[in-house]
Amino acid sequence: MRVAGRGSLADGSTVTWVIADGRRGRRWREVVARDDTVVHALLLETDPAGRFSHLELARADGLWTLHPESDGTLHGNHVGGADPDVRHIVGYPFAPDDAVVVEGSPVSLAALAWGRAPTTIEGGVHRVAGVLIGADGRIELADALRIERVSRTRWRIGEAEPFEIDDAGLPILVDGSIRPLEQA
Repeated sequence: MRVAGRGSLADGSTVTWVIADGRRGRRWREVVARDDTVVHALLLETDPAGRFSHLELARADGLWTLHPESDGTLHGNHVGGADPDVRHIVGYPFAPDDAVVVEGSPVSLAALAWGRAPTTIEGGVHRVAGVLIGADGRIELADALRIERVSRTRWRIGEAEPFEIDDAGLPILVDGSIRPLEQA
């Protein structure tokens, strides 16, 4: 599958995304813009089982990279600030089924829900550990992030507003459209 989409968030932001499946998993890309200003650009990768495997995030506060290591920890960097400052993210506990969520990113939410969809019935709830990257640049460790499947297409993660994905895991956005990337 190789598809692109576009839509709006409740705050008026525009989201443009591309999702492509490959032999090493799924690659999720998004750009969120507000008033013709880019809020962030994201590349998030999941492995063939739908688990988080890599993140690259560009925002006004800098550049982020994150990836799990085979020793059960999360590593990466945040480069930004006035210096530019380099903040190393080393050794955060991170199990294979843990989550990474970027505040304000419908694609990071869709990726997390899609990865849990095969094992979550309607009304089902999972609690997983994870890392939250706040819009303010803070990283927060979550011991028990709540992932709820409200209905077949509707999900809620943590205290965020519910969101929707289709059966393929694609985000369903306000005034949204989805198109194949390849010509038939």
